[in-house]
Amino acid sequence: MAFEGSASRCKTADGNPILSWSNLNYDVKTKQHGVRRILNDISGQIYPGELVAIMGSSGAGKTTLLNVLAGRVQGGRLYGDIKFNGATRDPHTFKRMLAFVEQDDLMFSLLSVEETLLASAQLRLSDEKYTDSDKRQRVETVLRQLRLSHVKDSKIGGHGLRGVSGGERKRVSIGMELVTDPSILVLDEPSSGLDSSSAEMVVELTKEMSRQRNLCTLMTIHQPSAEMVAKFDKLILLSQGKLVYMGPASQALSYFENQGYPSTNSNPANFFIDLMTVDFASDEAMRRSEQRVQALVDHFAEYRERDSASQASKGQMVSSHKSFVSGVTTGEIANMPTSSEQDFNTQHLDSKSRNSNSSVSIYDGRSEKITQMAGPIRASITNDITNEVANIVYYEAPPMNRWLNEVLVLLKRDWILSKRNMPLVYGLIGECVVNLIFLGFVFFQLGKDQSSVQNRIGALFSLTVQCTFPVIIPVMTVIMTSRDVLLRERSGGTYRMTSYFFAKSLSFFPLVIAPYYVMYIGMYFLAHLQYDAAKFFIGLANLTAILFAALGFSFAMSMAVRSLEVAHIITPVSLGTLMLFAGNLSNAKAITPVLRWLKYVCIYYYAYSGFVQNEFDGLEFTCTPGAAICYQTGQDVLNTYGLNELPIWECILLNVVLGIAFYALAYCLLRWKAKPRYLWL
Repeated sequence: MAFEGSASRCKTADGNPILSWSNLNYDVKTKQHGVRRILNDISGQIYPGELVAIMGSSGAGKTTLLNVLAGRVQGGRLYGDIKFNGATRDPHTFKRMLAFVEQDDLMFSLLSVEETLLASAQLRLSDEKYTDSDKRQRVETVLRQLRLSHVKDSKIGGHGLRGVSGGERKRVSIGMELVTDPSILVLDEPSSGLDSSSAEMVVELTKEMSRQRNLCTLMTIHQPSAEMVAKFDKLILLSQGKLVYMGPASQALSYFENQGYPSTNSNPANFFIDLMTVDFASDEAMRRSEQRVQALVDHFAEYRERDSASQASKGQMVSSHKSFVSGVTTGEIANMPTSSEQDFNTQHLDSKSRNSNSSVSIYDGRSEKITQMAGPIRASITNDITNEVANIVYYEAPPMNRWLNEVLVLLKRDWILSKRNMPLVYGLIGECVVNLIFLGFVFFQLGKDQSSVQNRIGALFSLTVQCTFPVIIPVMTVIMTSRDVLLRERSGGTYRMTSYFFAKSLSFFPLVIAPYYVMYIGMYFLAHLQYDAAKFFIGLANLTAILFAALGFSFAMSMAVRSLEVAHIITPVSLGTLMLFAGNLSNAKAITPVLRWLKYVCIYYYAYSGFVQNEFDGLEFTCTPGAAICYQTGQDVLNTYGLNELPIWECILLNVVLGIAFYALAYCLLRWKAKPRYLWL
């Protein structure tokens, strides 16, 4: 299926930008300097089919401006005006029309390239407009356009797993966004971590896609090569949060040369960065560089105002958005270079021989009225930024597909990930086999003497403990390591949170329950627990209940703690504390009243109580003459340990209830912590 949808949405009326912004200011609060202004009166506009690069040294505000325009900035205070297709942006629709590629390639390392793109297409393209074959054809087209067809069956890789190259990973990240119908493609440092050849290929392909699909492409880039700069249609140069230049890339060198700064570097990007960077080597060097940067900012602002006034007086609008306004009084440059790469390179090589006394208007060819913000806002920066001028948007993007379809797609993806996670699969299987052998033979063929009482108690307590630690910690680790992908997909409104939660929960059940069923069955017969069909299946139900509760506990812990290292500390401590209330290490009826209530929220207590009641009910034991302690029946054991307070069915039910409570808590924490809180204009 062709990409006709994106082009039709991206096109605007002649002369109208697809995205425009004026007088953007963004303040954040810092401990050392109070309130710091990150962006200062930034205005500009971009058009369909353009490849626009935001450049500047570290701390210049590149990523902040990108996030503000993409609607992804959080915290601080933001004010100004942003228009999409000439109208105020709507958070729901704008997010659907914007494709955001983050600097970090957040993808599942165990999925193949084709599986990654297909999952994105199935989740983000409407089932009402696209059939499954249409989505697959869309994926094939993107693979071909991004030169990924030869690696479509290769895994993404990462974290010790060999996969595709860095440049191919970046193109896959771009492809995940391009399988939809975006109007704007936004990339944060797409060349980061890539070699020069791969970085240049990424830029070249994004430009090609911009032309083919009439996309407006906006990216931040730190220090590109001269060949990469030549591919950009427009440059936005920032220094200390201020606008130094915005206009055609092919005319940037002429602009700075006409101000008395001829290029001294073979790479124009290095020249721009050196010119705009504040030198902190000494106080005098810092003062001079700050004065130079401020002069560049003031000079650009003067030209913009002059061009705006000139066009307003003439009542004309320049038709081409890639040319400069030429309405300056004297010294007009004839034969201004075009935006082609050849002209750019020619201009760069001859830049030192140009007349530095010439003047040129550097605005991007559009008449823009510089509006004034309200006096109290523009007059000063206050120290109180708790009341943001921009709205805080807690948006939930409208669902693209039916809930069940989302669950099925996510469940299939999660099940593939679970099956391919060999350390987890082999770990669970190996742990269950080892426990089966050790527990089965340590407590082999239990009899009816007094020593078998202690052995049965030990076997059942070990079984209870083995259903928690080896399940909770690995599952928690898997969930937490994939949380960054969740946040990225959630920011783009890829699916409902309930769809994700149900699919992720269901994907672990067969992986955990199947090996533990095998362990339980083997141990049951090796230890010679009561050979009774009813008791066997009741014990199996009790095992299922504690596994369900353990999985719920792992989800709750994954959402409650941000750091994986901290979670690995808190979880064993929490489980070790709960073990004290299981009824084995301390008598369930003799716990101090201050802490006795904890056993009623303890999954160990209910599971252990259920196992012990199920096994000891109906047993009779032989007593050795002269023994200090003699349990004649299983009921005597239950009375001594205080584990018959609740019937077995209640123990099973309450563990299921605790599991549901853990899942509910995890879901609430997930929605609260992962909910986007963006400042919106």
